[in-house]
Amino acid sequence: MNALPAILWIIGAAVALLVCVVTVMSSHYRDGRANEVRSVTWTVIGGHVASFVLLAAPYVVYLANSASIGAHARSLYTKLGWASAAVAVALVMVELVLMYLQARRAMLAQEARASVQQDVPAPSERCGSDGDDDDKPSSLW
Repeated sequence: MNALPAILWIIGAAVALLVCVVTVMSSHYRDGRANEVRSVTWTVIGGHVASFVLLAAPYVVYLANSASIGAHARSLYTKLGWASAAVAVALVMVELVLMYLQARRAMLAQEARASVQQDVPAPSERCGSDGDDDDKPSSLW
């Protein structure tokens, strides 16, 4: 029981870092494929919620079981409590910022793809063409 809050916090921090890595990789910042950015997936949103719960749970577990935690572990948790809470809040905020940036890039990419599709006329809209590539005139004219 002494290590449970620390284990929960470490798992929550690892999930938060994983969400950040997945979000950065999905945003295509460095590979020049900005038009291929997709919106934030529900899996990433679920990971964000899971990391939030896992980062908040150690404090609840500590408060509920502080009497059964040893004196040395209790003093360590008391000493590191504010610092770990600040890191947890920072991780959750970084997740939110990265998910917002990915959603914004996905919106811009979607607009760019739509404008490219509007600029290229469909084969049936080309002047004098009936949509097929043969040299015969259209039977609709």
